[in-house]
Amino acid sequence: MTEFNPKYMVAVAEQLSFVSAFLGGISATILVTIVVFTSQKKSVNWIVSSATLAACSLLIAVVASWRLIILLHPEIPITVDLFIINVLWAGMLIGYGLGFLSLLVSIGLSGWLRSRRNGIITSTIALVAIVFFILATPFGA
Repeated sequence: MTEFNPKYMVAVAEQLSFVSAFLGGISATILVTIVVFTSQKKSVNWIVSSATLAACSLLIAVVASWRLIILLHPEIPITVDLFIINVLWAGMLIGYGLGFLSLLVSIGLSGWLRSRRNGIITSTIALVAIVFFILATPFGA
């Protein structure tokens, strides 16, 4: 694994922490809203599942990024194992990526609650966003 500069890692962790916390809140809001939705449509089950995955993954990214920021502080009074740093880095990136993609899936499926036409439209828009996210991320597909 390529070793990154700790300052770079902290900068990324700070940004992903904020974004993940914000998107995790949105995912949890979607989840709670859909859970109280009483429709028997299959799309409700898929939205609940993807919103749960999104909320939990994004919260994992938040916790991993906070721990990473703490452990990479220059004045930390303990020796930090590089393995722990790499695990937190991977957890942060995987949590963010999986959470963001799951949130897009939830959004894409939301149109199916209304109609087939709305479902096709929202799914297409979400698919374009997913492709953009995968192609735009510096961490690879």
